[in-house]
Amino acid sequence: MTDVMTRPAVLDGAEQTVTHQHLDRSAWEAATTKLRAEQTRDRALDARHSEAQANGTLTEDLEQEWSDSIEPLGEAEWALFATSAPDLAALDWKLKHLADHGMLEEQHVEQLRADIARLSSVEGR
Repeated sequence: MTDVMTRPAVLDGAEQTVTHQHLDRSAWEAATTKLRAEQTRDRALDARHSEAQANGTLTEDLEQEWSDSIEPLGEAEWALFATSAPDLAALDWKLKHLADHGMLEEQHVEQLRADIARLSSVEGR
């Protein structure tokens, strides 16, 4: 489904035609699935690391595996972030992700959420 509307452009004050399409969610869902798998893997590894640390059986190999595990998790998070948001919930996840990484202060996230809600309800009419 495609909806077309004309509105003032953000830049230059010229009119622009905006096409709203219902995006294919498959890329977002695939990236979300990958992130969840990495989170599950990371939690399991973290539990093994914590247990080994607590009972004195922590090896250099496990320590290195645990240390290196942050990279694929971060890659999966940023791959999801780089995926086009198919809806406002996905955009909200992106805002939270930026705030969680210290790239946006929570007050700015709340301001952006309010702007998005306001603009999406206006444009949805």
